[in-house]
Amino acid sequence: MVLGELAQTAADGNSDIGLDEVGQIFAGRFVDVVSGKARKQATPTARDRRRAVEAALWIDENSHAELDLEQVARQAGLSPFHFLRLFSAVLGVTPHQYLVRSRLRHAARLLTDDEIAVTDIAYDVGFGDLSNFVRTFHRAAGVSPTKFRQASRGERKIFQEQLALH
Repeated sequence: MVLGELAQTAADGNSDIGLDEVGQIFAGRFVDVVSGKARKQATPTARDRRRAVEAALWIDENSHAELDLEQVARQAGLSPFHFLRLFSAVLGVTPHQYLVRSRLRHAARLLTDDEIAVTDIAYDVGFGDLSNFVRTFHRAAGVSPTKFRQASRGERKIFQEQLALH
């Protein structure tokens, strides 16, 4: 039931986990239930850690593009299922979560430039629409992109107001 809710949240665009990742998690859980055996967690080898870090760097370089689990796994030379487990074990987040965070980091850097419109930044870093960008940025930073931009110019009152609310 929890995986179903997670899948619905991902499909609605309200989750940091991608729908393809939910499918992989569901498939793995299904295999566990049907086989009656839980898979033991393997400790990633040095080669596995290197693959995961190289994949993360590749995601950073290509975060502006539309990426999916299969594409990134292929880049790492692994099946999507194995790649998802490995990446999550090494980096502590799913590839989709890492992708979203990478896009947000790039957006934060671009927001310090007043010459670029927030809408352009949203599309340039890889978000499909402005409302998703604003919602995701606000959830991560605690302020809207516009308020973040104002704070980057030295208008610290915004963060003081935000702290006073909490």
